[in-house]
Amino acid sequence: MGWFKQAPALPPELAQAISSHGRLLDWASHSDGLIAITKNSLVDISGGVTTVTSWTDSLQAKWEPPQLTVIFQGQSDAKPSARSWTLDAESQLPRAVRDRVTSAVVVDRVFELPNAGKVRFVARRDENRTYWSAISDDLAASQSEIGQEEIAKALVELRSSFGI
Repeated sequence: MGWFKQAPALPPELAQAISSHGRLLDWASHSDGLIAITKNSLVDISGGVTTVTSWTDSLQAKWEPPQLTVIFQGQSDAKPSARSWTLDAESQLPRAVRDRVTSAVVVDRVFELPNAGKVRFVARRDENRTYWSAISDDLAASQSEIGQEEIAKALVELRSSFGI
């Protein structure tokens, strides 16, 4: 009897789904299917539907066994979306998720701006560059001329203070 438990074989449908999304870091079964963590993406197969989400769209992750929740917001998304999976409480997958989110999100700050409302500034890094997103809760205020000026000014100050 060995000391280490042998990992189960990767299911063929998951192997096919992750083939073009970078090196596999970890995978697990969840209550409705399979989930894989690759270097570039989170791959979820639920109910026969495959969803691939880049780590550069991630904002944060939370592990409260047995529930894993990852919050995503792409550059063109108006609001963040949370996706959750029920995993085995012994799963090591949440560690891989934390590592990927931490490597993608460099800065995440929320400011209340007088004329633009609450704005989340996120600096994300991919393999080639770091880019900033300004995500406002009040789209109308943030799209006004004064709102855009406040956001631009806050972004310049953040970039300067973080050197990004």
